Amino acid sequence: MPTAATGHDTLNDDAAAALRRAIGFAGLFGLAGVAAIACTVRSTPPVAGIAADCLMAQEARWAAEANGAATIKVPAALQARRGEPAVAAALAEAQRQVQADRTAAETRRDRVIRRMDEVRADRDLRESQRSVLSIKVEQSYAERGAALARGDTAAVRTLDAAIMSLRIQAAKVTGDAAIASRTLNALSAQIMAQVTADRNYANERLVTVRMQLRGG
Repeated sequence: MPTAATGHDTLNDDAAAALRRAIGFAGLFGLAGVAAIACTVRSTPPVAGIAADCLMAQEARWAAEANGAATIKVPAALQARRGEPAVAAALAEAQRQVQADRTAAETRRDRVIRRMDEVRADRDLRESQRSVLSIKVEQSYAERGAALARGDTAAVRTLDAAIMSLRIQAAKVTGDAAIASRTLNALSAQIMAQVTADRNYANERLVTVRMQLRGG
């Protein structure tokens, strides 16, 4: 008949065997493998119930925003239950958020477009002024040639000063027009960058929601 001491020894042997197996696994897979196993154990399980319904509605929201769509696509898992109050509310909220984000994006874009219209009008004005100044410079050179031909040195000096002033004005409006053109390009790039940023953010949120929905 085994004694109490023998039973205690058996427990000690089992514990030692478990420890040896753990050490063996660590040696077989390495620390990285052990860490990976630990991470797998700690993985968040997928959600269920109304929480899953809400996440599926949010998944539809971010998918729509990532694709630039105006309306969400009802998930197949919710299609048959879209008449349920909780499901209908989740889908309606997702659609409301899509529309709110589109309205906010359009507001930002319209603000930039209005600024572009102002800059474009200023550039067009500068270019029109440059054209007028160019004509005046040509006329002044023609008058200077005539004055020079008749030996009117006073008129030549006056015309030289006028030509210099006109050329300075023309250089300034040319520079202003160039600045306006660069500003237009920057504003156009700003609109595209905002669209890209919004799409990237939507894709990031989509990945996060899918991880929460499916576990991970």
